Amino acid sequence: MTRKKIYKLVVKKLRSIQEMSGKDIIEIDGDTVPIGHLPGFDSLTDIEFTTMISADIPLDISVRLCVSEDGKKPLNVRQIVNRLMNICGD
Repeated sequence: MTRKKIYKLVVKKLRSIQEMSGKDIIEIDGDTVPIGHLPGFDSLTDIEFTTMISADIPLDISVRLCVSEDGKKPLNVRQIVNRLMNICGD
């Protein structure tokens, strides 16, 4: 999967979560940090997001895509895409 396709998938899933939860839809770009920038997006929503992504990209759903590997720093969309690129092996 290309970086562009992964980016579009990430943004689509984040928007979908916002719509399904009835939260305000805000513009999402590469610098958007879902945890902290998107209304109502928290660690539980991160799990939901990861599960949604795993339907398109095979991954271990115990991975938390929206935080650093040590779990201490929230990631922006660009960093999430990079992480998914590494998982895909591209």
